[in-house]
Amino acid sequence: MFSWQAYSIGKAEEVVKKIEIPLPEPQENEARIKILATVLGLPDKMMLEGTYLITKTLPISFGQEVVGIVDKAGPGYPFKEGDRVIGITGYHMGLGGLAEYCISPGDSTVLAPSTLSDAEAASFLGSFHVAYVGLVNRAAIKSGETLLVLGGAGRTGSAAIQLGKALGATVIATARAKEQEEFCRSQGADYVINPAEQGFDEAIAKFTEGQGINVIYDTVGGDVYTNAVNSITLGGRVVLIGFASGSWGHPDPLHILSRGYSVTGALHLVRSEEERTKSIHVLNNLLETGKIQPPPTSAYAFEHAPEALASLRERQSELVVVKGT
Repeated sequence: MFSWQAYSIGKAEEVVKKIEIPLPEPQENEARIKILATVLGLPDKMMLEGTYLITKTLPISFGQEVVGIVDKAGPGYPFKEGDRVIGITGYHMGLGGLAEYCISPGDSTVLAPSTLSDAEAASFLGSFHVAYVGLVNRAAIKSGETLLVLGGAGRTGSAAIQLGKALGATVIATARAKEQEEFCRSQGADYVINPAEQGFDEAIAKFTEGQGINVIYDTVGGDVYTNAVNSITLGGRVVLIGFASGSWGHPDPLHILSRGYSVTGALHLVRSEEERTKSIHVLNNLLETGKIQPPPTSAYAFEHAPEALASLRERQSELVVVKGT
């Protein structure tokens, strides 16, 4: 089968090559997926730059999430051959989604909602499911509370904006460019802060009339996290999601103790079966009723994968989708 990979860091158009690799065989609770579409985003950009904190192994295999058809199911895999599913890939083992086939574990896979196109479904697991784990399962957000989404223009951030609004929260988002600010508003944000132009404390105090933030959803980390937690309320919750700034947020135990808030993390891979089942039901219902909807994104053909990866360098919103053949 064919797979797009890079054996060195650098510009995509120079280092990404289409190579032939053996067709993978699924093991226990795995399936071989014929890929319909895969997501490319910030992790792929950072891997090409050599700055991705989770893995820096070579060769680089791109695409951490896919939508596709179950081609061959291993023992114990929860779905049948022919099902359209969304799942994660073995990108860290050279079996990412920028290929004709991948291997995907059953415990991180869900059936693709019939209402979503392949391009929309490809990013649904790592955006709306992650947002649900963070906002509902970990932060237990309530209607009427105020949510601050750090990095609202990213795919997980925009999902948190939409889900927060659907759950009855007032949503503040951060964005660093005019185009990103407008995008956050289009996703439902009630107020948008540009950290490069406004101080967190003053802007949030003004918008919340001094009440502060109940829940912080952090996809950025770094100094943005440090500044944001100064506006959290007593009993507030911080959900760590990612490190778009290049470094994780660093919780300060003394600050947590003195302000009386909690810090947790969220991954759709780390949840109970009960949480997983309920999230599927709730999110599918929100889709069907039009309360959430994956935003439009750029789509590239499989043969144009290097161009898709190269486009990540200049994009305000980092998400692109590569469709299979």
